[in-house]
Amino acid sequence: MTPGRWTAGMAVIAAALSLAAPSRATTPAGTRIVNTAQLIVAGDAPRAIDSNTVSVAVDALVDVALAADAASVAVTGAATLPVAFTVTNSGNAPAPYDLTATVDLGASVTAIVPDVDGNGRYDPAIDQGEAMVTLAAGASARVFVLIAGAANGATVAATATAHAGSGAAGTLLPAAGPAGTDAVVGTNGAHTSATSRLTADTAAARLDKAQSVVAPDGSARAMVGSIVTYTLVARFARACPAVEVSDVVPEGTRFVAGSMTLDDRPLSDGADGDVAQLDGSTVRVALGDMPAGTTRTIRFKAIIL
Repeated sequence: MTPGRWTAGMAVIAAALSLAAPSRATTPAGTRIVNTAQLIVAGDAPRAIDSNTVSVAVDALVDVALAADAASVAVTGAATLPVAFTVTNSGNAPAPYDLTATVDLGASVTAIVPDVDGNGRYDPAIDQGEAMVTLAAGASARVFVLIAGAANGATVAATATAHAGSGAAGTLLPAAGPAGTDAVVGTNGAHTSATSRLTADTAAARLDKAQSVVAPDGSARAMVGSIVTYTLVARFARACPAVEVSDVVPEGTRFVAGSMTLDDRPLSDGADGDVAQLDGSTVRVALGDMPAGTTRTIRFKAIIL
């Protein structure tokens, strides 16, 4: 589909956005990993003998993640309702992405635009942009799906697809890597979707929970020894006093010591004066009084036993 052409209920953009810092460290595509071994000969004249050097270049990995910023969005009655999604380049090389969106119950998607200033609020005078831009490896950016005729109960569905192509994990994408090198599709198939529901009103506060799994072999399989990262996002539509978030570490897992963070800042596990503690098998974080419009993000890890 040609960028800028709209069909009923659908829009297309290849995320041309301000880039966030990479979310994780990955070996960049094209990096050459070099290794030389050494043989030590003892005796009266000890000496070291080097082996030949072997090397391998890291393939480009093409993949994408997409998440709705909120599980539900209040219908305000405005002519245009922005619904926010965040797209992440989960590969190891810069890559452009095509985004499409649909909405049901008679509403329509009029555009998908980037959050140019990164403040999380749609401003029609600022949040504009062309349809083709690239995300750096590991970087994330927010986009707004703009809805006309928003209806209570409607579902907004967004999909992100790598512009280079998609398919089953391991699919070869010829010449899709840096400098025309080949690339392979990652575990998400370089294609993923997320949804957000339109509601007549939203509660004063909401807590959304997500998880990600990293196995000892680097895959996303849930197996013995895999690390599960739990992400809790607390959002406050209205001011809320004396807020505390608690989460019981699931049976079959063990809390990973020192893994708690609040807004990406480390927290201690003990009851030692900061806002968090591991209370038996329960993670507790005392956020205190939360003003309207606040969002706080808590993370902790558990290992599968």
